[in-house]
Amino acid sequence: MLKSIKYGLSVTLLLITALVPVSSVFAYYSPQTRMIAISDPQTMVCRGLAMSGLGCGSSTAPAPYVMGTYQPKQVHLNFDIFSNTSASSTSTDNSNSTTAVSNAVAPKDLSGQKINLVSVPNSQEIYELVNGQKHPFPSFSIYYDYGYTLDMIQPISQEQLDKYPRASLVKVKGNSKIYYLTEGGMVRRVINTNKIFEIYGDRKEDVITISRKEFNYYPTNEYVYQFSPLNRDVFQISTKGKRYLTPMAVYRLGISPDQIAPVSKLELDSYKTLAPLVD
Repeated sequence: MLKSIKYGLSVTLLLITALVPVSSVFAYYSPQTRMIAISDPQTMVCRGLAMSGLGCGSSTAPAPYVMGTYQPKQVHLNFDIFSNTSASSTSTDNSNSTTAVSNAVAPKDLSGQKINLVSVPNSQEIYELVNGQKHPFPSFSIYYDYGYTLDMIQPISQEQLDKYPRASLVKVKGNSKIYYLTEGGMVRRVINTNKIFEIYGDRKEDVITISRKEFNYYPTNEYVYQFSPLNRDVFQISTKGKRYLTPMAVYRLGISPDQIAPVSKLELDSYKTLAPLVD
């Protein structure tokens, strides 16, 4: 039995070596991690499978950057969690440290601003920290499309990550239109920027720049309801205005709850009222 397992692992290693050059697999990891992979053939096989877009062991295998023995180094943030000011380099109070993120690689977003790329251990989600906000990448393909590599990801605890508010305003590089990114992962055009910013207390500095590929990943937020004060009526919105949908219209259109996002009364009132859809 043991001989069969060793034989199977050897065959798999040979196949991975043929499919993925060893140099391209190792290029994504630090020298220390490369040495670990050399001494551990199974780790190398898993990383090779990940680079080829295949799983390792099962379809629910962890994300590539948490597979095997990859362990990024932990250092202190170089900025305060709620401001852009630099943190003291002499601080030794680890219990009050805002987070443990390295900026040594200095990745940048599409606006040229330095960001930090982080992930909670044993989680498949990767976040960028920018302007004191967090923004998750919706998929690995989009993460790679930005030109980021696995070595740029640094660990962060869930408690530290929770201190960052969610980035909710986005725009596409080369386009001045601003969109609201809902918690459900939909985008809604902000039609009256100054008024909406005033309603929700947002700032232009809070807007992050994303690629067209990432923007196209998100579905359009077309249906809303008023959350404060609560009104369960469903409205269809567009740049032209809003129109009320009767329960029968909602049913006929096949609208599911996850397609309906909450908005404030002030935002809903900012839309011009159009003829309702009754059936």
